[in-house]
Amino acid sequence: MPHEFAEKAPGASEAEQREAPTFFAQEASGWHNRVWLLLFGVEIALAVLYIFLPYGRLAGALYIIATVLAAGSVFFAVRFRRQLFSPLAWGLIAGALALAATGHGIWYWLDLHGLEPFPSLADFFYLAVYPLFGVALWQIGRHGRDYEALGDALIVGISAAVLAWALLIAPYSYDPKLTSMQLLVSAGYPVADLILLPLILRLVFLQRTRIPAHFLLLMGMFAYLLADILYALGNSKGWYAPGSLVDGLWLLAYALFMAAAWHPSARVEPRSYNCDAEFSMRRLYVLGTASVLVPMMMLFASGPEMEIVRVAAIGSILLFLLVMWRMAGLLQRTHHQAQTLETLASTDPLTGAANRRYLEQQLAVEMARAERNLSSLGLAFLDLDYFKRYNDTYGHSAGDVLLQKLVAGWEEILRTQDVLARFGGEEFVVLLPDTTTTQCQAVLERLRNKVPFGQTCSAGLAIFQPGETADALIGRADDAVYSAKHRGRDRAVLAEMSRESQSVIE
Repeated sequence: MPHEFAEKAPGASEAEQREAPTFFAQEASGWHNRVWLLLFGVEIALAVLYIFLPYGRLAGALYIIATVLAAGSVFFAVRFRRQLFSPLAWGLIAGALALAATGHGIWYWLDLHGLEPFPSLADFFYLAVYPLFGVALWQIGRHGRDYEALGDALIVGISAAVLAWALLIAPYSYDPKLTSMQLLVSAGYPVADLILLPLILRLVFLQRTRIPAHFLLLMGMFAYLLADILYALGNSKGWYAPGSLVDGLWLLAYALFMAAAWHPSARVEPRSYNCDAEFSMRRLYVLGTASVLVPMMMLFASGPEMEIVRVAAIGSILLFLLVMWRMAGLLQRTHHQAQTLETLASTDPLTGAANRRYLEQQLAVEMARAERNLSSLGLAFLDLDYFKRYNDTYGHSAGDVLLQKLVAGWEEILRTQDVLARFGGEEFVVLLPDTTTTQCQAVLERLRNKVPFGQTCSAGLAIFQPGETADALIGRADDAVYSAKHRGRDRAVLAEMSRESQSVIE
């Protein structure tokens, strides 16, 4: 005959049991949640208008307005947003945009007067943007233990530097018409991009893209670099013209910077994932591709008279591909071993249930979430009755089979987000997140009725109270189990808010 709880223990109200908004949903209720979308939309509209307008005074003025809007928006985000992560970095970005706006203004004035000096004062303002961008990117990733991420970023950066030299810098160096200052300024832009690229990739490898604001910022940086590259190629080949899509890419970068500064997630302090993250196959492919680019350039750039260089380039590519294939195999094996060790570290070897170590980790996570979201969290202790007598009668092997069958049956009842852990011997703990008291009672009765081989168990249920410690919660559930044992076993006890007052029904 099943045993039921007589009454509902005091707990959270229905309103409290409903899950509260998460961090991002809470930010969504703030007035500035829509600001980033509004600013992004306005800047994109200005970019589209600039591209479709015939290039002239109006389009040039529109470009300056868009840049000033970007600089001002990021500045006001730094000034008025509370708890903005790394305000120094965002302040540097605002300063960089202000320098860009000043450069645009100077260039616009020169254009109005029909002047085209090169280099001009505008170029020095443009070049001053890059150091500020670089320091800002370094500041955002300053908390990461990033030796591996920085090393990987430098691998890609060096490969890009070789390509940039061949495609962007070398044509200027061979142009006899350029003065030393013109050569220095012309090469300054791609060199500055090459310095920024490893800093951007460092953040990508640190997985700062997990935060939407940082993802928007990095996408803006990539758009800015792409615009620089297309501008340099267009200038060297003669197809760049003001008012083109290349200029639109810079405006897109400004729009992404604004959206990043005002996005709700800009307040989040990132964790460093690099030190604990796996070296992924995707990372290996990126590094391998970057490393192969240099000998591939040698292969296609060398003429017939450089046959030895071509053969060496082909050999280098083949050897590196073989090394990559070997590393990929080792990487897969390492990942498999790491997963196996992780499973062993968190699983009870006899029953396959979670072990006590894993339970303690998950309990801390679920308690913090329940307190933050005002959601209900139940913790149940289940202890097999007369398990020692069962072992003495049928043998320890039979007792092991009983425990294994018990866990297999209980796992069919529980949800994927529930945690079933072997606490010790014949004691088990079940963690039931986002579950009301009534629901916990129903689940607990189903578990008790699922004990195999005609055996029974005693159970105690405690509902988490805000401000309660893990030891206190476990202690209340443990006391409830002892109360069930003292009252004759084969029953369940619901712990009250205090450890002394408990209710039970047989």
